[in-house]
Amino acid sequence: MAASVLRVRHLVIRDRTGAPRLEIPRLDIEAGDRLVLVGPSGAGKSTLARALLGEVSPGLHVASGSVTVDGMDALGASARQLRLLRRRSAFVDQDPGVALTPWRRIDQLTEENAARSGLGIHYARELGLPVDEDWLRRRPAQLSGGQRRRVAIARALSVDPGLVVLDEPTAGLDPDTARSFTELLLSVTTGRTLVLVTHDARLAHAVGGRVLTVDAGRVDESATPADAVRWPTREAPDAERTHTGLTLDSVEVAHPDSAPIGPLDAVVPARSLVALVGRSGSGKSTLLRAAVGLHPPVRGRVLIHGQELAPRVQDRPRAHIDSFALVPQDSSLALAPAVAVGRRLRRLARAHRTDLARVCEELQLGPELLERRPGALSGGQRQRIALAAALLRGPDVLLVDEPTAALDRSTSSAVLARLEQSSAAGAAVLVATHDADVIARSDSVLTLPDAG
Repeated sequence: MAASVLRVRHLVIRDRTGAPRLEIPRLDIEAGDRLVLVGPSGAGKSTLARALLGEVSPGLHVASGSVTVDGMDALGASARQLRLLRRRSAFVDQDPGVALTPWRRIDQLTEENAARSGLGIHYARELGLPVDEDWLRRRPAQLSGGQRRRVAIARALSVDPGLVVLDEPTAGLDPDTARSFTELLLSVTTGRTLVLVTHDARLAHAVGGRVLTVDAGRVDESATPADAVRWPTREAPDAERTHTGLTLDSVEVAHPDSAPIGPLDAVVPARSLVALVGRSGSGKSTLLRAAVGLHPPVRGRVLIHGQELAPRVQDRPRAHIDSFALVPQDSSLALAPAVAVGRRLRRLARAHRTDLARVCEELQLGPELLERRPGALSGGQRQRIALAAALLRGPDVLLVDEPTAALDRSTSSAVLARLEQSSAAGAAVLVATHDADVIARSDSVLTLPDAG
């Protein structure tokens, strides 16, 4: 392993309309440097991170300039040269589902780039993942979001890269897990050139390298780790609620990683916002899937407005199915990769007679984003598109998994305000989160115990 040297000169990346998405006159990253990119969602952080490895998202093109890695022109490289570059570099997207083929086992995924060297499983162990035979035979859908992210990182490190580019590696992790994971992450990237995209101020500070703000496609080199902070505060909302919404009656869910979840008794009333909290891997995502009928409970009942629901979504009547909307943590699971996102949103708006323009404005989604495919959007934009799709349906019960994990402070506040608006309009909103602001502004908090 030899750390990489990167040079960016007069780089301009534009979208299909010709509008600039990224403009970097000059950027030098020396071998072994640690560079942290912070800034608003959609500002160009992920676009820059990908460009450093010779990648340009669909819908974008390089108008001018160059990126060189160890003297190689990454943006003008041939297919063979790019393969060589990617053998000594690693990129992990903020959506772990992008990197992990869903039907392959974890042992296959961690070792597919390593020519069975064992490095993938080694780094999985170093990143705090169990590596026993049973766990390694699981598929990505059987892991928590935080575990999938660590598998993706272990897989990337399996080629022993000199350059590591990570996009929001602690998104969706609770503070304790994020803190311990940060220590492990810095340990396994020692001696490598590290480029990190994050909204996590603690991670930015722990990395200890240069911090750059990317805003409106331009770089400001006067940033500090504090510029990554996204913890606004606000007074707690009125907790008075009346109608029954979602009820979990002695629900117990089989958890793929350890002990079952539950039995759990909880009520998420209509006209309320409830935060679902717990350590990473405790089963928050599994519980949301159980409520919507995608992961049937082994015992107990799920009710909406006092009516018991069939455990499996395929056994529920259309009225019950339409009463729910689930926004998964991994937004790539909610969007069709080959279709412009606006096509689906317009169809939903027509079917449910809802105001697409208003929802997009509330979620800070400009009209130009609707003409892009998911791959041409940032992770934070994909999250908000998936949330917009759910809101356009006007569900009675809205289940949202880590909606602010990869968002800057301003955008996070806008998303939370829209969730509060949904609850005020009558929805029962249950949000799985580690975000202190979401917890502070919730009407109540449902805490899951650590998985055994």
